[in-house]
Formats: sequence, structure tokens, C-alpha cells
Amino acid sequence: PTSISTTTSTTSLPAQTLWPCISTLKALYIRTTRLFNFVFTTDNEHRGSTITVLGRNSIFAPGIREMPVIGGTGVFGFARGKVHLKTHSYNATTGNAIVKCDIYVFHY
Repeated sequence: PTSISTTTSTTSLPAQTLWPCISTLKALYIRTTRLFNFVFTTDNEHRGSTITVLGRNSIFAPGIREMPVIGGTGVFGFARGKVHLKTHSYNATTGNAIVKCDIYVFHY
């Protein structure tokens, strides 16, 4: 699951990820194009809604990375915004990572 911080709470959400084979290795940073769908499964007005993120992600870059919110479904229809990503840990053996995602989104 992925942790999403809001102004009032932190919610753990499942993230559906598509990781196309578009990457380069330069200065030990792997740059990829990533597509994330954050799916709201909570029992409130957000249930079944999604936030979609698409952009370049340098997964080993130090500090905070930024990707754009390009849309959403349900209550997040016409969503726009940005996501700040910070890698908390990475396991090179399994390929698993824990990444903090702070989503800043406007929706109508």
C-alpha cells in the first residue's frame, strides 16, 4: 500500500502501477515513466474513486521527486495537481520499495 497524506489525515491506499520499459541508467539514477492509479477503498464518499499520476520518476534520486496528477475518476473527476515522492527504503534483492507519496490535488 501507498501512504497518502491529507491536511486532516494519512490514509493507506492500494496503488495500481504500470512501469513501462522506458528507462536509462545515468549517474546511477534509473529514470522511468510511471503510471499510478491510487484507488480509494475507504468507506466514505471517496470509495471507488481514483487519482491518476503519469510522469518521469528517477527512483534512486535523493530527496523529493515530483510527478503530475493528470486526472481521476469519481469524486476526483477533472483532478489536477502534483505528487511528491520520497523513497523510504529499497530492497535490491526483491525489487520492493517503500515510497511516501504526498498528493496535492484540485478537483471539481
